[in-house]
Amino acid sequence: MDRYEAQYNFWSSFGVPAYEQNSVPDLDDVTFPYITYEAIATPWDGDASINASIWTRSTSWLTADTLANAIMTAIQDGGQVLHYDGGMIWITAENPFAQSMGDPDDDRIKRKILSCVLHFS
Repeated sequence: MDRYEAQYNFWSSFGVPAYEQNSVPDLDDVTFPYITYEAIATPWDGDASINASIWTRSTSWLTADTLANAIMTAIQDGGQVLHYDGGMIWITAENPFAQSMGDPDDDRIKRKILSCVLHFS
């Protein structure tokens, strides 16, 4: 498994589909909720701030908040280590971790933007 597969495995471990942000299917082909994330790489012992987004379509924030809380639980208390062939990624939360956003074209779209740091070694 390479570093990109390790990132995919982390984001897809929360029970909803996860897509690299540049590879999301057409909205007609996607099912809510889902997660988008930035897949990145840095040199050895490098750090990178990334964003991920939880996308739901509902009148309520409940699903988005529940998924954000599950992800925060997974990386709180020191983060989580993702192993890959040749190294590891330590994922931790940024501050602020989660921010709520809407969609001006669809008031049922609820988006939660998550801020994390990937520490490569």
